[in-house]
Parts: sequence; structure tokens; C-alpha cells
Amino acid sequence: MITAEQIRVKAKRLFGKAIKAWLNHELDAFFPHRIPANLTPSKDLSKAIAEVESLREHSKQAIGSGYRIEWRSRRSRTHGRNDFPDAIFVDTMDDLVEMSHRVSDWKSLQMAVATLRDRQPRLDEWLRTGTNWKLILELSDVLPDLLSILDHMLLHPRPDCFARELPVPVSTKLIEQHRRRLAIWLDTLLPPDAIDFRFGHDQFEPRYGLRYARPHYLLRVLDEELQRDLGLPFDELSLPAESIDKLPASDQRVIIVENKVSLLSLPSMHRTLALGGLGNGVTQLSDISWLSECKVIYWGDLDADGFRILDRLRAVLPNVESRLMDRSIVDQFANLATKGNGDEAQAVEHLCEGELQCYHHLCANNLRIEQEHLPSEWILKALSI
Repeated sequence: MITAEQIRVKAKRLFGKAIKAWLNHELDAFFPHRIPANLTPSKDLSKAIAEVESLREHSKQAIGSGYRIEWRSRRSRTHGRNDFPDAIFVDTMDDLVEMSHRVSDWKSLQMAVATLRDRQPRLDEWLRTGTNWKLILELSDVLPDLLSILDHMLLHPRPDCFARELPVPVSTKLIEQHRRRLAIWLDTLLPPDAIDFRFGHDQFEPRYGLRYARPHYLLRVLDEELQRDLGLPFDELSLPAESIDKLPASDQRVIIVENKVSLLSLPSMHRTLALGGLGNGVTQLSDISWLSECKVIYWGDLDADGFRILDRLRAVLPNVESRLMDRSIVDQFANLATKGNGDEAQAVEHLCEGELQCYHHLCANNLRIEQEHLPSEWILKALSI
């Protein structure tokens, strides 16, 4: 026969379903809720009596809250005529939260949900989706302040100031701490033209029009004549994309390299510029207008991340060509492979068939070949084409 402690365990598992019913105004249909339970008593009479009495002593009828036992009088060959437990019910939300040891969570969640629905009723559908109530519970202590930040950004979309300059009477460090959560709400509430979808949730500031310290990209000029044409006193410099856009660039080739060491190792090449230090920031290369008029080559690591960067880059520069990023290179230099990051293949939209096959092979076998490990003669030959 089920024990009182086992009933509590089942009640804990029921808590999330009850919260969903509450959020959808369906508690009247949810309670009383029957707990599936084995209520067959032991064949040993003394043990059976102890089992039944233990259930009774811990029930709502005995202690005022918790589970309720529905009894039925019946005759048994083993035990004679007695009242036996026939069903176990939880009658109310209060009973459930007490049994689940979630009284504090329930109070906090009620206050947080009331606050969210009062101040941002358009987030109610989001709140009722999946387990988003857990997120609201986690944020209950800072929710009013986050909503103040949200209110300001809705009234002043794309505010063109630094996050810490927002005139909101809360610690704007909260943006740094909760940017992904704010991003989900902003995506729901802002009009599409107030969001720059080139940037992901991890690039909060450019996505929602806040100022930020612009990332600098390492630029190398691999040709002395080209360096003179650009009017540069240096062959190596670091600039944000907007500044690189102002260079009087024309009639040159551009190689985009994932890793800094590989970029610094590139030899001289005719009429060639090299850009690196990009990572997932490759989408910001769309700010360099003259790149669309150049031959652009991308060379990255042979791993999941390398191909995802290529995919993002090709989303903004459709004509970019890849080098040393196909299955033949993986097979040729299999001795250089190490374990990858274990990522499963994700949907990518801008890889050609050969690149896509290589990407899936690397993900399926969890492989990585770092670009700087390839022989220099192979690199030079591939990038000189």
C-alpha cells in the first residue's frame, strides 16, 4: 500500500501541472485531483492495520491539510469487514503546495504573476506557454525593476544610448544580468521595425538599438601597393566595422579568417586584405558596404562553430566563398582531428551541398580540425586562388 511520503512525492510532481491549470483559469476543473495509488493492504493483518492507520494519521482529515482519503467499507477474507482506503484526492491548491513544500514558491509566484499581468498583460500568452512560469518565479525579486526597464524601452524603442544611461530608477546592471530574458519579452512586444534581426539575443545592444563598445576587427593589408592605395601608414590595425567601411577600398580581394593566429600567419598576397577576430560578429560585416563588391573568401576551423559562422556570414554576404572547408580536407588530415564541442547539427540555410555534408559529418563524429594546424603550403595554395 502507498505511504504518506510516497503521496507527497507524487504531489510534488503534480505541482507544475496545477500551476498550468491555475494560469489558464482551470483550477476548478483540476481539483479535486485524484492521486494514482496502490491501495491494496498487506495480507498480514497487523501490517495492514499499521499501513491504514499511518495513511489516516497523515491525511487531511487528521491534520487539517494535505491529501484526503475516500473510504469504502468492504468485507475481505483476510481482514473481515473494515473501512479501507478506496481513493486518494488532493482537494485544493493550498493542500497541494503544502504537501509539495512549495508554500513560499506559491506565494511568490502569485505576486509575480499578478504584477506581470497588471503591468504587461500582452505577456500573458507567453506566461502560459511551456514552463515560463518557472522563469517568472526565478525573477520574482527583480521583476518590478525589469518591467520598469521594459516599459521605458517600449515607450522609447531603439533609444540610442548606453544601457546604463537609461533614465530608469533601477540598477540598469539588471540589463547585463538578464538581457536574454528581456530580449524574449522585447521580441514579443516591440514592433518588428524596432528590432535588428541581424543580431541574436546575445547581441542585445545592437538588436534593440542601444549603444555599446563596438567590436574591433583586426585588419591586415597583405600587399604593399594596396596599402599605399588605401593611404595607410600601417599594414596591421584594429577598427570597428563602421570605420573600416570608410577606407577607400576598391579592386581588392578579402580573406576572412576565424582565428587570430591564422590571420597573423598569412603571407603576402597580391591586392589582398585579411579580416579576423570576428567569431559570431561576422554579421556586422554588413556595415562594410564595399565588401559586397569584392571577392570575399572565408576560412575557418573545420568544426561545428566554423560552419555556423560561415552560414551567418553568407546570410549577409551571399557570394562569399569558403576555402579548406570540405570533406576532402577532413579526410586528408584526419590525424590532426580532436574532439569537437559535442554539438548536434542545427538548421543552417546558407551552406552549399559540400559544406553541408562536411558540417553534418563533423557534428555526427564530434570532430574538430583547427585551421592553424593545417600545413602552410596547403593554406597558401588554397587562399591564393
